Amino acid sequence: MDWFKGMNNVVRYIEENLTQPISYESLSKIVGCSVYEFSRIFSFLAGMPISEYIRRRRLSQAVFDIQNGKEKIVDIALKYGYESPTTFSRAFKELHGTTPSSARKTGVPLKTFPPVTFVLTIKGVTEMNFRIEKRDGFQIMGLSGYEDEIGKPGDSLTPLWRNFMDNYNSLLWNGGGESCYYTAPFWQVGAYDFQSEEGKTKAVIGAEYKGDKPDGMVIETIPAATWAVFPITSPTGIDYVPAAYTRILTEWFPTSQYTRDTAVPSLEVFPSGDATATDYSWEIWIPVKNK
Repeated sequence: MDWFKGMNNVVRYIEENLTQPISYESLSKIVGCSVYEFSRIFSFLAGMPISEYIRRRRLSQAVFDIQNGKEKIVDIALKYGYESPTTFSRAFKELHGTTPSSARKTGVPLKTFPPVTFVLTIKGVTEMNFRIEKRDGFQIMGLSGYEDEIGKPGDSLTPLWRNFMDNYNSLLWNGGGESCYYTAPFWQVGAYDFQSEEGKTKAVIGAEYKGDKPDGMVIETIPAATWAVFPITSPTGIDYVPAAYTRILTEWFPTSQYTRDTAVPSLEVFPSGDATATDYSWEIWIPVKNK
């Protein structure tokens, strides 16, 4: 997989569909990974979430439509996916510092955000530690739902994670346990019967099922698989996780003898400890199969 070629194909697809609904599932398929992995990689490489990039590109193009003067503001708003002129005007002013109607005047300073281009940058050689594990199928007990794959800028927890940490985490940690698996996988479309019939990806956050299920939790099955396990030493959260996924998927996979097993979710394993510490150790488990 030529990741940089794939990401540039994503940019091209976005440009061709700025006036159409764009699903993260369709973008992730272009580069051959899950929505969860794609969103982290794009955020790391582009310096902003995919949702923000699409928003900026649409509002950049809207400027030229407005200045052309042939369409009504309300029609331009609908063209770029805004349900009302009010929400469009608010977003436009937040980005450009002026209203859509004012943008039709000459001499008004405006902004444009050109499409990004991904290029390979040669960096110093840094080792990547990994191990290969084979594991029988097991079950995850926890909170399951559809996660905001991108998360809000500046927020270290997506809504699903925040709900779990605030309302369910203490239930699983009551009594401790050294082999507690916290997971943030995304299931590929149609792979499991607990997926959405609409094709949305789903996550389960919890611990390996050991016997007792607290009220409000679900149990999901992880099938037997071979895993490439990457120990990571860093704090967790959106400031650090994307960089780890980017290295694994753009550096390790192209030079390994493995491909990603898309029928099995990836796992993030978080042992007990201070997850904000610079020396905190956690792991990314990615299912693999031989090429």
